[in-house]
Amino acid sequence: MRTRVIITIFSIVFVFSQCKNSNTDTIKNEKCKQMAMKMSKMLVDYYRVDFERSNVHLDSALALIDTMFQCNCDTRRFNLVKNKVTILCRKKDYSEALKFTQATNDSLFALPYLKYVYLKRIEAIEAQEQNDMETRNKLINDIIIYLKSYMSVSPSEIDSVLALKDINDIIKYEKLMPLIQYYFYRAQIEGSDKIMNELDSLKQNINGNQKFFDDFIKDFVKSDFIPFEGL
Repeated sequence: MRTRVIITIFSIVFVFSQCKNSNTDTIKNEKCKQMAMKMSKMLVDYYRVDFERSNVHLDSALALIDTMFQCNCDTRRFNLVKNKVTILCRKKDYSEALKFTQATNDSLFALPYLKYVYLKRIEAIEAQEQNDMETRNKLINDIIIYLKSYMSVSPSEIDSVLALKDINDIIKYEKLMPLIQYYFYRAQIEGSDKIMNELDSLKQNINGNQKFFDDFIKDFVKSDFIPFEGL
């Protein structure tokens, strides 16, 4: 515990000292990039090195993220909101994750609509951890309904996008992320096998882009519900 506190405090002091510049109070882009690289390394160390899964690396990464917020780093570019929620959920500090998400302005999320999804997802993860599957499934259904309403486009529009031959053109579609999430969350309720079969039928019916279906949508659908990784 003592070591964890010392490392966290050192990270805050060392990095925050870089926030100030003789010409401006806002950190330069290069400094933000440097901190983002430090944060990424801490998370890599957590996943690959920290076999005992202590929170030392996670606490240090949180300190860096908070400093980047204070330094006005681009929250979307560096995925600061997603990374902080991910880390808090890894630590199973769900109350803090909810508090942070609720207090964060929609515009700071990579996509503004994600705030609702994150709030419901955090609650659903906590419910699952408590073996309250009824509450968990209700919260996931809320997300599914929300995503469907948010997309509010005709099936033919989506089909035409998924049938594009160039994956880069598909990725540009503004409703692509909620579409992928829609299938992911349905898989949590209906089972991944059913959703996979539905995607195979859809791909065949619309002559969809095979690589996109197989390498993007299906990979997301097969992702685990816990831990939270930003989906």
